[in-house]
Amino acid sequence: MPTEQELKNEMFKLKEILQKKEKEVNDVKAQIAEIEKQLGIGKPALAAPIPTISEAPATVNLKTETASASTTSTGGIRRPKSIQQRIPASGTSQLHARETQYECPNCGSHYNAEVEDKSRILYVVGAGTRIYAKKHRCMNCGNEWS
Repeated sequence: MPTEQELKNEMFKLKEILQKKEKEVNDVKAQIAEIEKQLGIGKPALAAPIPTISEAPATVNLKTETASASTTSTGGIRRPKSIQQRIPASGTSQLHARETQYECPNCGSHYNAEVEDKSRILYVVGAGTRIYAKKHRCMNCGNEWS
């Protein structure tokens, strides 16, 4: 079994190797930047930094995952629903939307309005009064569905 001094020496050697490798990486990055500059494919001076995506935790409880989040048609996990459009607090508004049981197939919002589908006449009452089918319009993304 190695002694404490041997372990410290080994750790010191590894730190030196790590510093050398980091210096080599920085030198290679500088060479790449120089070549990109020569070729004219470098980053513009006013470019915004590219955001990075943080990794999700590796452990997932499958029971709560399947119960709490449904999957989209592409197979990803749907984000929590949020209302992005607000109903005006006062005044006369033609916006008659409310949170309903119907879920938007596009964004998953429950915030929608029921409107008449003028392209589908269900029947005619009396002297020409038309009764139209209903469709839903999502107030989050504007999607319409039956």
